[in-house]
Amino acid sequence: MIKKNKKQLILSSIIILLPVIVGLFLWNYLPDRIATHWDANGTADGWSGRTFTIFGLPVIILILHWIAIFATVKDPKNKEQSNKVFGMVLWIMPIISLLVCGMVYMIALGKEVSVEVVVRILLGLMFVVMGNYMPKCKQNHTIGVKVTWALRNEENWNKTHRFAGKVWVLGGVLLLATMIIPLENFVFAFLVIILILAFVPAIYSYAYYRKQLKAGTATKEDAIATPSEKKMTIVSLVIGMLILICAGIFLFTGEFAVQFGETSFTIEAAYWEDATVKYSDIDHVEYRELDDPGERTFGYGSFSLLMGEFENDEFGDYTRYSYTACDSCIVLTVDKKILVINGKDEQSTQKIYDELMKQWNE
Repeated sequence: MIKKNKKQLILSSIIILLPVIVGLFLWNYLPDRIATHWDANGTADGWSGRTFTIFGLPVIILILHWIAIFATVKDPKNKEQSNKVFGMVLWIMPIISLLVCGMVYMIALGKEVSVEVVVRILLGLMFVVMGNYMPKCKQNHTIGVKVTWALRNEENWNKTHRFAGKVWVLGGVLLLATMIIPLENFVFAFLVIILILAFVPAIYSYAYYRKQLKAGTATKEDAIATPSEKKMTIVSLVIGMLILICAGIFLFTGEFAVQFGETSFTIEAAYWEDATVKYSDIDHVEYRELDDPGERTFGYGSFSLLMGEFENDEFGDYTRYSYTACDSCIVLTVDKKILVINGKDEQSTQKIYDELMKQWNE
């Protein structure tokens, strides 16, 4: 398959790397620090150097491109795969590279770009395109609805993918329609749509398999996976579970604690580096009921924690260790630098403040 599409493989890889050439032409116009990640509200919360942005992003996309191609061609069932379906695999990453890198450059040059709108349009169109190609997809283990009874029965596979194509097109249209709902509701809507796209075609496929059983056009053996299929399924499930577990761990767990000593206090943090502050280096301490973290420029962020380097209008660049569930915080000026800390709630934040003031005054 690679030999057959050699020219397209080379061309698609070149297009992925085109932003490198554009970036070199723009080198002197781009800032040293460029926004490369945005939160759910479309606010920049991750930054990269000019070198990584220009060279690193396209190279990462190119690596993902070749991983997708390798996984596709390694499946023996894809030897006779539709050229249109393989063409979709070939051209998804080049389009993403041009759109993402182009958006990053425009924002870095001071152009007004609505990141959340671009993301919604990109996702919606991607699902519409993939939905249109699904009915053309032949049986394989890497692309499409990969349930055993469809892999074993060509009629089931074809029926399932004609139905799945309509569902995915509808899902893409719904994602485009989310433009009219508030941004804070988009994440929930996106998750619901993804679950529908994943499970509804599989449920339809199983229902059709049961219909085939009654008609005698399928057998119970069609739902029994071969050893190789079981192995592939187990590997896929393990990888998927590991990804979900790791994502869950980093998004929903983690903590830090403030330990007070005789001459200094230490912030002992999970998932981020510890910090030690001498009392003699503290210039000012202030307790606040409300807190504006601003943007994270380098560090760790989850649903419960914000740690690392941040920037806001009041402090400029500063350091923080904070829990997102607590609005109050303690602002310290340490050697003319700002450090913001808090506890898991207002009560624990107040305890940290009281102990800090006691140690600092002594």
